[in-house]
Order: sequence, then C-alpha cells, then structure tokens
Amino acid sequence: MVEGGVGRLLGSPDKAGRIVAGLSGGADSVALAVALSRLGYDVEALHCNYHLRGAESDRDELHVRRLCEAMGIPLTVRGLDVAAEALRGESLEMTCRRLRYDLFADRALAVGAATVAVAHHRDDNVETFFLNLMRSAGLAGLKAMMPSAPLPGHNDLRLVRPLLGCTRAVIERYLSSLGVDYVVDSTNLGCDFMRNKVRNRVLPALRRDFPGADEAVAASVGHLREAYGFVEEMMGRIERQYASDGHFNVSSLASDMSSARFVLLTSLSKRGFSAEQVDDILHCAVSGQSGRRFEAGGKEYVLDRGMLRVMRDAAAGDRFKVTVERRPAAGLVMGRSNDVAYFDAQGWDSGAEVVWRPWHEGDVICPLGMRGRKKLSDIFNDSKTPADVKASLPLAVKDGEVLWVPGIKRSRRLTLSADTSEVVVCRLWRGS
Repeated sequence: MVEGGVGRLLGSPDKAGRIVAGLSGGADSVALAVALSRLGYDVEALHCNYHLRGAESDRDELHVRRLCEAMGIPLTVRGLDVAAEALRGESLEMTCRRLRYDLFADRALAVGAATVAVAHHRDDNVETFFLNLMRSAGLAGLKAMMPSAPLPGHNDLRLVRPLLGCTRAVIERYLSSLGVDYVVDSTNLGCDFMRNKVRNRVLPALRRDFPGADEAVAASVGHLREAYGFVEEMMGRIERQYASDGHFNVSSLASDMSSARFVLLTSLSKRGFSAEQVDDILHCAVSGQSGRRFEAGGKEYVLDRGMLRVMRDAAAGDRFKVTVERRPAAGLVMGRSNDVAYFDAQGWDSGAEVVWRPWHEGDVICPLGMRGRKKLSDIFNDSKTPADVKASLPLAVKDGEVLWVPGIKRSRRLTLSADTSEVVVCRLWRGS
C-alpha cells in the first residue's frame, strides 16, 4: 500500500524528475525515502537538525546518515538555530515549518528538482482536521492537507504527500517487513503542543468510544476536499463576474447571492482580510455606508459606494505626485489639460505659503468659470471621482482655500493676467 500510493501520485520514475524528500528519521519519513528508492525514483534526502532535543537530535541525524549511506541515497543535512530565526509572535512549530520549507526550496532549486516530498499520512490529516476545526477554520482548513499543492511560500515548486492515504500502522508494518529501523521523537509522546494533545488525548478517547472514527473522519475530509475543489472552480467564475483590477463589487454580490458572506470571505481571506473585516465590509455595503477604509495584506482599501477598491500598496508610495516649476510668462504656451494648472507667481508667493495635503471634509473651492464657492465633496460627486482617487490626490491649499484639485478642477484665484511676469506651473503625474 505504501509503494502503491507513492506510484499513483508521482507517476513513472523516468518522468518524475528529481525529488527532494524530507527525512527526519521517524517511521513516516523513513518509509517515504525507502519507497522512493525501491521504486527507482531519483531522490535526494534533506534532514533538518533543529538542535532542540540535545543528544536526541544528534542521534536522529546519525541514524539518517547511516540509512542514506546504506541505501545509496544522496543526503543533505542542515543545522538550524531556531531561536535566532524565529519571527516576532511566531510559535516554535511555525518557525520550524517555515525554515524547513525554505530549505526544501533552496535545495530543490540547487539540484534542479521541481518536486518536494514529505511524509504526512492519514492519521496526520485526521489530526489536522481536528486542529483546524477547533480554530474555527473554514472549508480551506477543514479539507486538511492535500496530496499535492504548491510548496508554501514557493509556488513554483510542487509539494507532494504520497503517504496521505496510509495509516501510521500500515507504515510501521511496511518498515517491519523490510527490516528497516527508525527513530522515535520523544516530544511526540508528550502533550506540550496542540497537535500532540489531539494525537495523545483526543483521538484515543474518540477511538475508544466510537470505533471506526478515524476512517469516518478521513472519509469526511475526502468529501470536504472535493467540495473545496468545486468551490475553487466556482469562485473563479464568481470573481470574474464581480471583481476586476483589484476592485470587488460588494453591493452587487450581496444583492445577487444569499451566500455573499461565504463568497466574500473565501475571496478576501486570500488577500489578508479577517472575518471581522469581511463582516464590516458587507454590513457597510448593504447599509449604504461609503468611505470606510481597510488595511489587509500590505494594501489599503476603501469601500466606495458598494465597491471595495484598492487605494494603494502600502509599500509603493504615493499614487499621485505633483511637480512645481516656474517659467517666464513671455512665450509660455498653456495646455488645456486638467492635469496642469497655471498660477500667477506673485500671488503664489505672497501671504500664506501654499501647502499640499489630502482633501478634508468641508473643503471648498472657487471654481474657475463659476460664481461663488463650492464644496469639494460636490465637485467629486459631480465628476464621479472614485473614493480611492479623491483620498490620494494632493491638493494645493492657500489660506485654507483649495487652489487646485489636480486632474479635476482649479480655482479662479491667482489666475494669470496681463501683468503676470512669472508663472507657477503645477503638473500632476499619475503612478501605476
């Protein structure tokens, strides 16, 4: 069953290419390495020594070295300083996982491998289901681990789990039949980590009171995996209908679909939105509130009349910039674009300094070609300016009054006259 599962997932050894396999020294990873080697795959093993268990960690490394030497499997060993590499707020388990996958990627790229193989089995997947269930995970979490998926953080590499259909008992019988030894990680016997609590407390109690529970949960995970595949396919169609260029039409989605929250959460969670943010977005869109801003995944968004728009990439700097230069009035040829504004330099320099700032509620302008004053909010509404644009535009303001809304409207103040000798030329530049 072990070798059959490997062959079904990876296909013919002569077409699979080189495979980097994680090898901890435990039964699961040893069985994977042995099966790959016996089936004739071009496999290289990678062992990560985290140096977290003292002499036991060194024992594991020695066992792996001896095993690979005996089987003729190329081996790379990497020692890690987990404490030094941990990110702020990152758990020990997550640090080890991140470092391990980064090493897998580095080694795969170094040897020209497109596939990384790890030894998760069916019992691991049952544990993952319960862990994610207690974390109130959605469908993506409850489907647990997939047999094949992109390597986390490295989408150009394939991560495969050939033993996902095998139980731990099957794996141990496989090794016993071949006379192959493995090591036991003593930390797996305790309950210091959440996964170990599920493995050593929750599942034994479940098996005692509900015979066949593992098989039933594994079957349910399979159903959830199929449902996840269907949802992903449908989400692609829905996003093409309601989303484009980073914008999402929340109002239309909410009016068209009773499952709008699920769709929105499924889509936006991939962009870094939390469930609470999604609830806020949906509530504001349905109730007609506009102008709410959100930050997720390193970007800023605004909900503008039911449309969730990307305002800017938080790391990309300003979306709009303005340059200011001075030119002699004589011989100046003025264009008609709203992206360029011309002001009398003498008036520009006299009195209060001209400042550049975002628009504020209550800002007014004396529009060129019109009488009186007008609120900028009305100017923006008349020009149908998206909220992300009006929030990003730098306004020229003097004495508390707006001189120019770049690209949209300028004031009749400081216009050129026959006495103007020098002109201030302001030009709007639009970023990508």
